[in-house]
Amino acid sequence: MGIRRSSPTALALVAVLTAALTPTLAACDDPPPDDEPTAEPVSITWTERELPPPEGQPGRTVVRDAVECGDGWWVVGAVFLDRPTETRDTRPAAWFSADRETWSSVPVDARTYWGRRAILSSVACSRDRIAVVGARSGGAHGNPRVTSFWLDGGTLVDVTAVFTQYGGVSATNVGPISGGPSGWLITGNRTSGPGVWFTDDPREFTRVEAEPGLTDDGDLESLTQGGGWAGEEWVVVGGGARTGEHLDPDPLAWTSADGLTWAPQEMPATEAIEDAQRVLDLGDERLLVVGRSGQRFAAWVRDDEGWREAVTFGAIADGSDWRGAPYVASLARTPAGVLATVSTGDHYELWQTADGRGWVRVDVPLEPVTAGDHTLVAGAGDDALLLIGDAGEGGRVWSGQRDG
Repeated sequence: MGIRRSSPTALALVAVLTAALTPTLAACDDPPPDDEPTAEPVSITWTERELPPPEGQPGRTVVRDAVECGDGWWVVGAVFLDRPTETRDTRPAAWFSADRETWSSVPVDARTYWGRRAILSSVACSRDRIAVVGARSGGAHGNPRVTSFWLDGGTLVDVTAVFTQYGGVSATNVGPISGGPSGWLITGNRTSGPGVWFTDDPREFTRVEAEPGLTDDGDLESLTQGGGWAGEEWVVVGGGARTGEHLDPDPLAWTSADGLTWAPQEMPATEAIEDAQRVLDLGDERLLVVGRSGQRFAAWVRDDEGWREAVTFGAIADGSDWRGAPYVASLARTPAGVLATVSTGDHYELWQTADGRGWVRVDVPLEPVTAGDHTLVAGAGDDALLLIGDAGEGGRVWSGQRDG
């Protein structure tokens, strides 16, 4: 993964360079070790449910994220308008279901210019309430214009924020939102290094930028990818490399008890290209992080004795076949164990683990090819299974039941 932060396109630029090297790297990779952890096969029956078209201007629905929160399940995305104008071609959309079977559109009252155009990309739960992050590219330089949303009664409302809250001369990117018992955390990056936005009230986030525990030290250049609550602290993960070693990043982590003051934490690294992307609390003082290691996906587990060496699973497509950069799209606790959806660079897959060490691929009703407007996401919920997918023909949702 790219870690230079001289421009918002750094990640994509290094991904292209890595893709060019991938055939050589793949040819040198050793086969999976014989002692690699194994997992029992998992079978899930998926039943597709209907998402009603949101009220308002008609168009193609897209879905991006899902979470169980409060009295049911929430799915967020957008509508790509059938009749776009010169200044607007999308509008935000969300859905709710108490039982994963019958869904209703959630009213959206977006009053800001970019809020009315936002594609809602990430939703998280804290204390039975949701907070949402969305964006739409535009403006003079075509950069993503980020907007956060909160639920006011039964209506999703956008938050008015100054331009420099998420943009400005020090902006790089804004990533996903996660929830914990004390509030919500958005991960992202600034020109000084990793940055976060924290709040206990979704109507206003505090930007944490140039904080000493997050700031690059002048030689190390790092990039955060995601974060989450780890039982007693927030953990943000990503990757970084020293000057002159930008094509050989290592996984990195940062921790905070309050979301405001941070400290770096070393993770086990190898000689492969490695990048940590998603965080999940497993309970019993165990933390799971999933990302990439060389030509495979990787899982690191932290327990009371510290970080374990990564185990690998799956396979990243040959660089010449990439439709987009490979990444971890979601990581969720479910009644069927932990589910992770990944893009191999060619298409999306679903994987399952019981302990973070042994992984098995799970059959799904849709494996979209990798593309900018496609996705596959496992909804986060302890009590039920939910899968959302988008292959460019409209957002789809499935409820799941583990067989056996």
